[in-house]
Amino acid sequence: MEVVVRGHKGATIVDLHGRLDSSARWNFKAIMNQCCLNEQDHLVINLQSLTYIDSAGLGFLVLAYVQFTGLQRRMSWVKPRGYVKTLLDSLDIPSMVPIYGTEEEAFESAVA
Repeated sequence: MEVVVRGHKGATIVDLHGRLDSSARWNFKAIMNQCCLNEQDHLVINLQSLTYIDSAGLGFLVLAYVQFTGLQRRMSWVKPRGYVKTLLDSLDIPSMVPIYGTEEEAFESAVA
């Protein structure tokens, strides 16, 4: 899995590319730990290029959400596609985690 971290509109965006599975979870966890230490307000996880997620990867993604929001900060997920979107929808993840179609929608929700 490749991860790109970038800033935009007062938020940190983490782009996930490839597969978030048991072998990639430690890399993802290290990045999320850094974001928990450094990001002060809004963290956006961009799932557009995430092609696969297994139970370990999903567990770490949900745990990152719980930990980050537990610090009184905002986390949004954007652009899940294909298999990843189907999985998230089937597990009713959007009822727990704010998921948006675009980064702009996520940024606007932070202002509202």
